[in-house]
Amino acid sequence: MKLFSDKHLSKALFLISGGIVVYWLIKGLVKLYHWFVDLPAYSNGWWLVIGRFCINNLSIIIVVYLVICLQVAGIAEFKYKKNFLKAFLLAIVMTPPLMMVIWGRKTQPEKISK
Repeated sequence: MKLFSDKHLSKALFLISGGIVVYWLIKGLVKLYHWFVDLPAYSNGWWLVIGRFCINNLSIIIVVYLVICLQVAGIAEFKYKKNFLKAFLLAIVMTPPLMMVIWGRKTQPEKISK
């Protein structure tokens, strides 16, 4: 009985946290849409705005990139049984998707049948 209620509780918490993340994504996309609509059409100035935003928030961008690299390194450690530190450093140097492609390549030894 307790196991059954634990599963329901975990599903409910998962749905609540998933709903919060979806809400944040929708709000962020709406803000991004309104920001793009408010830009003057066919102007080169919006690239400068994006560049200024990136420079002003460079520390946040770097921290988010490092957190993504940590998550991907953890996935590589559990999924491919690789060294976490090497995977993390490789993810920092390369992009995390490219790192997963390189680390995900498994060479299967040929089976010798007798």
